[in-house]
Amino acid sequence: MAVDVSVQLTYVVTWREIADGLRIQMRHSPAGRWCYRVLWGLVALFGAVTAANLLTVGVGAAGVTLWRSLLLACVFFVVIRWLAALALLAYARHLGEHRVTVDQDGISTVSEQHTNQTGWGFYGRSVEGRRVFVLLTPDVWGTGVLVLPKRGLAAAQDTERLRSLITEHLGAAGTQASARSSRVE
Repeated sequence: MAVDVSVQLTYVVTWREIADGLRIQMRHSPAGRWCYRVLWGLVALFGAVTAANLLTVGVGAAGVTLWRSLLLACVFFVVIRWLAALALLAYARHLGEHRVTVDQDGISTVSEQHTNQTGWGFYGRSVEGRRVFVLLTPDVWGTGVLVLPKRGLAAAQDTERLRSLITEHLGAAGTQASARSSRVE
């Protein structure tokens, strides 16, 4: 007789969990890390140009346009991930309550509008955050993302069972990324 090692999650997705998933995706996919560095490089360049302009021309000569564009750039960098999370939240809320089963065969998701069965081969790595487990596809962009909120677990011991299932099927790369993520967050 086989022992049931499946883990059940039941949840309605929240904005915070999606935002956490997107942040983890950006930090743990090669292309995401590259884009993150480029964005910070552009911010540093924009800051250096602005500082040089203010030093040579003076603070009083800096027009309203310069300050408005600086403020707009800062708001853009902060808000872009929030807006992406809001867009995904609208889609997730349309699906309704999620009932997810994680077992030896893969991940089965059932919602009011959608049913999906995904094998373990679809995902290449996992990262554990403070609130969520995030499964990422092995492509350079980490395009396929599955966010599994820890609050959806029925019991505290299910967290360890879910962690061991994910580690078993996604290998050592997921474990190492999980260890790095827990130190970062």
